[in-house]
Amino acid sequence: ADLFSGKQVVRVAINYELVDDIMVLNEGDEVAFFPPVTGG
Repeated sequence: ADLFSGKQVVRVAINYELVDDIMVLNEGDEVAFFPPVTGG
């Protein structure tokens, strides 16, 4: 949806491991999306 429509990078983790490539999800996998953040 709108989360993925811009040019900002959204990080994805599957089962607590950050992934950079296309991965196959298995039943029971836990997926987390990390939106862009700024430091301060």
